[in-house]
Amino acid sequence: MAVTQPDAAALLGALLASEDDLLLVVQRGEITHASAAVGRLLGGAEATGRDAAWLFHETSRAKLSAALAHESAAAWELQVCREGEGQEPVKFLVVPAADGSRILLGRAPEREEALRIKEAAITLTTALADIARELATKGAELEAARAGLEELGRQRDEFMSIVSHDLKASLHAIRLQGTLIEHAESPPTTAQRATIAGRLLRNVDRMASLISDLLDAALVDAGELQIEPRRLSLDEVVAEAVDTVAPIAAEAGVQLRRATTGAGLVNGDARRLYQVVLNLVENAIRHSPRGAEVLIELAAREACVRCSIEDAGPGIAPEGRAAVFERFRRQGARAGRAGLGLYIARWIVALHRGSIWVEAGARGGARFVFEIPASEGAGGAEGAGAC
Repeated sequence: MAVTQPDAAALLGALLASEDDLLLVVQRGEITHASAAVGRLLGGAEATGRDAAWLFHETSRAKLSAALAHESAAAWELQVCREGEGQEPVKFLVVPAADGSRILLGRAPEREEALRIKEAAITLTTALADIARELATKGAELEAARAGLEELGRQRDEFMSIVSHDLKASLHAIRLQGTLIEHAESPPTTAQRATIAGRLLRNVDRMASLISDLLDAALVDAGELQIEPRRLSLDEVVAEAVDTVAPIAAEAGVQLRRATTGAGLVNGDARRLYQVVLNLVENAIRHSPRGAEVLIELAAREACVRCSIEDAGPGIAPEGRAAVFERFRRQGARAGRAGLGLYIARWIVALHRGSIWVEAGARGGARFVFEIPASEGAGGAEGAGAC
């Protein structure tokens, strides 16, 4: 069916009013008609009467000239300038008219869709940045874990070396005493027997303590270390531990001095608390020079009983004090067996709802202190919390 002139005029009017269709009528390079969509694209600027090249980006102007000169209808992709937002590619159908003008018909870029795409791109970029940050954090955590595993492996190797050395040293000492007895030309005197027996027993005790520490450390790591509390005097526990190490102190030329205020009644496990005090006093003897004094103090407070052991050694720097309670940690050349004693002591005190720490002593050495709640009727209340 043929399109009449009124029909063509109506179609042209509808296209010029369109908010979506880009319609341009160009006569001799000048825009004579422009649809409402062109005005919206230009931010409300008037296109009619302007040079057609003004609407298009400079990279498309040569192609625009070719499209306007083309003698038959064809599709052309041209870069249209958007007000304040750069340019966008638009496909135009360019149709020559009978009067020599050119009709350019294209689809206006969807502004809302473009905004949605832009927002989606921003959201995606933000999400990717978050993922990158998270990956960097996880990478750092993995690196820290790897370094931790390497350190644990190093400590394990060092620990095995220490344990082997300590066991061999004790076995060698026992063997040496046995050899002396075996090759003695005459029976040993009573004093000699006492000396040899003392050395044998000390080395046996040293080996037994090392094995006990290994077993206790395994219980701590498994969360199975337990106590059997009953009402007792911590002063009596301290006295027993001091009596036990007195021969060691005498051999090292170190004096032991006790200072007690009250019996220090607590609800505790006597065997485990003895283990704590014994370890702390042995450490103090080991780090004190010959002729020095180790001070053991016990003070019963209102809610807690405090025990402190102060040596006359070089002390421990503030930044290194927390680390002494870590597993396999040994302090200096005079460190004790395997570096497990203080690690176990910390857990025993914790099971008694107490606390343990190290501080600077009055004489420049280290003072190890632990507190546990006092027993009911000894200044503390039944079920008192941690000190």
